[in-house]
Amino acid sequence: MPWAEALLLALIVGLALALVVGVLLLARPQALFALNSRMSRWVDTRATLGILDQPHSLERFFYRHHRPMGILIAMGAAYVLWRWAFDYQRSEVLAMLSRRWLASGLDWVPAALEATVVALHGAILIVGLLVAFRPSLLKGVERAANHWQDGPATTPFDSVVGSLDGAFEGHPRVSGLLLVVTACWCLLALAPFMAGVLAR
Repeated sequence: MPWAEALLLALIVGLALALVVGVLLLARPQALFALNSRMSRWVDTRATLGILDQPHSLERFFYRHHRPMGILIAMGAAYVLWRWAFDYQRSEVLAMLSRRWLASGLDWVPAALEATVVALHGAILIVGLLVAFRPSLLKGVERAANHWQDGPATTPFDSVVGSLDGAFEGHPRVSGLLLVVTACWCLLALAPFMAGVLAR
């Protein structure tokens, strides 16, 4: 299976990287720590993402241009309903379904989708007409639905948790030996699978 081969390849690449890191911890730990300190930079995105976590009111623009917006909404819904009424063939949808679907008794799916689409676009058509000609009738719905919800606090996630840098720097030889032994054992265990993939 292609996804299994891709997963195996990703695992082999990760084990090879772990083996390289283990060898560097055994042979040149200071060079590895210098490279790690150069690459490990904390990027705080709270200030940038905070701009997105703000309410933006569109009510003034919406009510100022309610007529063209409502007409466009109603025209879109009316077009979908018109296509369903005059240019829709259920037989074509049934032909698209496999025989397994039909044998499993799922031939009711097209009818259920039709009912859902018609009901949804009928409601959209009514909303579009109300927006165009009587937008004040929707203010109650707007007040009930327009509530700002603060997201969960992200402060616990905006910090480094469980860093292993201290453990590696305190015991570089032991950490390197463990990485080398573990990576080699896993690569040897995966060798038969790799041979089978390469033989195809």
